[in-house]
Amino acid sequence: MASIPIEPKAITSTSNAEDKLRVSMWLRDNLWQLVVPGALILFLYRHVFAKLVEDWINDPNYTHGFVVPLASIWIIWSMRGTLAKTVVEPKNWGLLVIAFAVLQLLAGTLGAENFVADSSLLVLLAGLTISIFGTRMLRHLLFPIAWLIFMIPLPAIIFYSITFPLQLLASRMASGLLDVLRITNLREGNVMYFSHYTIGVVEACSGIRSLITLLAFAVLLGYLRSMRTWTQIVLAACTVPVALIFNAIRVASAGVLGNYLGERWAEGTFHTAAGIALFLSSLSMIALISTLLIRWSPPSKAVAI
Repeated sequence: MASIPIEPKAITSTSNAEDKLRVSMWLRDNLWQLVVPGALILFLYRHVFAKLVEDWINDPNYTHGFVVPLASIWIIWSMRGTLAKTVVEPKNWGLLVIAFAVLQLLAGTLGAENFVADSSLLVLLAGLTISIFGTRMLRHLLFPIAWLIFMIPLPAIIFYSITFPLQLLASRMASGLLDVLRITNLREGNVMYFSHYTIGVVEACSGIRSLITLLAFAVLLGYLRSMRTWTQIVLAACTVPVALIFNAIRVASAGVLGNYLGERWAEGTFHTAAGIALFLSSLSMIALISTLLIRWSPPSKAVAI
């Protein structure tokens, strides 16, 4: 009987694959390598964390900030099986990324630019992942780390450069909607006049609040539903018209209610409740669009969570 030759290289390759250190084994003896950096992060970023929480509490545009880190932690926890099997291959050049992050934090702090200082945390987390676990681990954690950007308030110069045009656009779209419905109104800039009521589209009514939250939701949904890259981009882009349309409906309805039923119907509790209902409707619209995109172009693979 003829013998079947065995390739020595195949045996060596298999042996090497089995000998590689996995994260689950690494954690047994090296957990302190996570505890120490974690403590240093809490110390270095204590003022950053305090300012972020203050913004989430006091700035209605970023109340979703509380949800973002919790969602990232949940994603990482959901991937724990995959992460535990990941090979540990630390890269020394990750220390350069860490050094850059510390310099970015210093520059942002000294320059009083919160966005620069806050976003350095994401760079630091990426650098620590590379230096401790390697690039394979970073590929797994790239999304939950990058998605943390949505918990950071935009720089003021960018925020206000977007907000005022949105105020004008919201009033213009609301006025156009009322014209279609043949409801008499007059618009001057971001102020709309009715026969018995006047409404001004202020910063809070610009739609920037719902736009930021919708964008964060769309990016997360595209990832969780394993959508193709181009469909994720389309879904994220759809947040702009969806946010604008629903905000215009909210402004128009507030004007109509104030004109025909009185000021108390256009402001206060009812106004807030209507805003929440319309926002939930916009979230549902984004979910529907994601479903249609998936039917048009099914995902090529599932996310390992």
